[in-house]
Amino acid sequence: MSKVKHLTEVSLTTPESLSKAPLSTIQSTFPDEKLAKQILSAAKRVSKKRTSSSAPTAPSPAKRTKCAPPEPGQQLSPAEFEISLALPTLEGPQPAIEDEINSTIVHTNRAPLVVAFVVQLLKHTMPSQPLSSRLSLAQAVMSIGAKSKALNLGIQSGRAAEDEGWGEGQPKIRVMGRELRVMRRWGYEWQHEPKMDHQRESIKQEDEDQEKPLRPEITATQTSDIESQETIKGDPSTPLPAYHQGSRSRPTTSKDTEPPLWGLNLETLRSTSNTSPLLPSSNNTYAANLPVYDPHAARNYLLRSFATAPTSSSQQSQGKSRSAAKEKQGKEHNLALLLRALDMVYASWIDVIGAEELDRRAWGWYVRVRPAVESGPAGWGGRGDVRLKEVLELRR
Repeated sequence: MSKVKHLTEVSLTTPESLSKAPLSTIQSTFPDEKLAKQILSAAKRVSKKRTSSSAPTAPSPAKRTKCAPPEPGQQLSPAEFEISLALPTLEGPQPAIEDEINSTIVHTNRAPLVVAFVVQLLKHTMPSQPLSSRLSLAQAVMSIGAKSKALNLGIQSGRAAEDEGWGEGQPKIRVMGRELRVMRRWGYEWQHEPKMDHQRESIKQEDEDQEKPLRPEITATQTSDIESQETIKGDPSTPLPAYHQGSRSRPTTSKDTEPPLWGLNLETLRSTSNTSPLLPSSNNTYAANLPVYDPHAARNYLLRSFATAPTSSSQQSQGKSRSAAKEKQGKEHNLALLLRALDMVYASWIDVIGAEELDRRAWGWYVRVRPAVESGPAGWGGRGDVRLKEVLELRR
C-alpha cells in the first residue's frame, strides 16, 4: 500500500523534509523501526547543506541538490536506491516558478531532451514504475532512436540488434512510438505512487510460459545518442546489486500488478555475447547476463546536459570565467525547470485524453520544441536553444 498520501499530509515530500523530521514522525508512516532509520539515513545523505550565504530578496524556486550514486559494494535498500536517483526539483510559489520557466532558454542537443520527455511522460502513463525504471526506459528510447538515426544517415552501417533477433522472447512495451524490449524486476519492493485509473502498462508477452525473470548486469551503453556523438557511460565492471534486480521466480500476485521494468540494452548484448540472438530466454546462462540501461548513467546525463543559452550580455562578460560549481548548479537548475514544465504539460492532458493517446502525442510535442540543427550528418551532435516557454505552451 502506498504511503505517498500520508507523507504528503505530514509534509514529508522531499529528502530535505525527511532528513529534518524526527524518527517518530517517520515511524508514523513506516512503523518498522529499521526501515524508518534507513529512510532517515538516506534522506540525510541526499540533503547536503546548501552554501548560499543569504536568502533571495524575491520569491525564487529552490533546487534540490544532487545526490551521489552508491559506491561499489554499498548496500542500499530499494527505497534508498530510489532516493539516490532523485532528480532536481523546484520549491516556491507556482507563479514564480512559471515566470522563471517562461524566461529560461537552455542550450542543449536533442538526445537529453528526449530522455527528459520520456522520464516525465512515464510518470503519468506508467505511474507504478519507480524512478530507476523510468530512467532506464527513457535511455532505451533515446538509444534505439539514436541507432535508427545513425543507420539512416549512413553514420553507422549494418542492422539494429532488434532487427537481427536479439532479445527475442522478452516482453515489449511501446513508449513514445518506439517498441522496447524490457525485463520484469519481480520481487523489487519499493514505495511507489498509487496507481491511477488511466495507468497503461500494456506489455506484449511473446512466450509467457517460457519467460523467466532475469538478473542483468549493468553495462556501458555502446550506442550513440539521438543527434549526438556523446555516449551515456556506465561502468561495465559494476553489476547492479541483486536486491535491486528482483527475484528470479515470479511471485504469486494479482495479475493486474506489473512489476518495475528495466530497458534491455540489445546493442551491448550483441557486442558482448557469444551466443545466438535467438537463444531461448529460458536459458539461465543467457538470462543471467542480459545488460540493461543504467539509471544512474541516464540521470547523470540529464544533470550535465542543459546549459543556459548564451546571451549578448553573458558573451560580453566571458572574461570573468564561471566556476565549474556554478556551471554545474546552473545546469541542474535548468533541468529542474524543464522537468517541471513537462510535468505540468502532461498533467494537463492525462485525464482528458488518457495514457495511450498522451504517449502517442508526446513525440510530436518533442519535435515542436527540440533544438534546430543542420540536416543530415552535419547536424549529428549539434546543439541549439530550447525555449522553455514553448514547452509550457503545450499545456491544454
